[in-house]
Amino acid sequence: MVLAHVIFFCLGLAPTPDTVVYSNDFNGKLGSTYPEWASSKIAFEGRFLMPGKGTLPPEKVTNVESPKGNVRFLGEFGGPRIDPTARTRVRQSVTLQLKDLTPHKGVKVEFDLLILKSWDGSSPMYGPDRWKLAVEGGPTLVETTFSNNPKLDADRSFQDYPKPGSKQMEGSAVSRTLGYQFFGDSIYKLSATFPHQGETLTLVFSSDLFEGKGIGDESWGLDNVVVRTTTDEPLQNDGSPRD
Repeated sequence: MVLAHVIFFCLGLAPTPDTVVYSNDFNGKLGSTYPEWASSKIAFEGRFLMPGKGTLPPEKVTNVESPKGNVRFLGEFGGPRIDPTARTRVRQSVTLQLKDLTPHKGVKVEFDLLILKSWDGSSPMYGPDRWKLAVEGGPTLVETTFSNNPKLDADRSFQDYPKPGSKQMEGSAVSRTLGYQFFGDSIYKLSATFPHQGETLTLVFSSDLFEGKGIGDESWGLDNVVVRTTTDEPLQNDGSPRD
């Protein structure tokens, strides 16, 4: 074992350590704000004539606490209540901007994604409820649907994560642990790697949800966000579960 290690090192093949450039578990005082995080304007579009189409001002980005009080996280996102008739699509993006990065060739991002309440996956009746992670000016890392809706036969509320046709909450690390009563909650531990060389990195986390009834109906959050840079150039790796 020692000999193998010496040969590995002498050949110049020793792995380059990653550098953590950002880490946050959002466990600060309740209601804390984070200047590196910002919300987009909230866009909405009714399926029928009302309430029509438009935008609302960005929301304040803070940490919140789960009903059981066991987890603090960044959220809740998904947009305010717009349409009591539940026929409106609502889109919101939340960005993490990191500046003054030292020279590097790749980035790895890890995070917990909290899917809260009545997400309906790819349901043609109550969805689709989509979620996406992209690099501003760069690749899309995750783009999928999630479901907490158990009515698979009646509503066809399957999700596209981890593969199309998956049942609700499939691939989650834990489920129904946070205390949300309306269809529960699920937490996904995701990671993605991608080539990147700039001094500034902006990650865009976004949702595209139907029905417009606000975060009391469907919402999401982020926790345990870690961003690392590496001087090795990685191949792009789409968002995937992690331990």
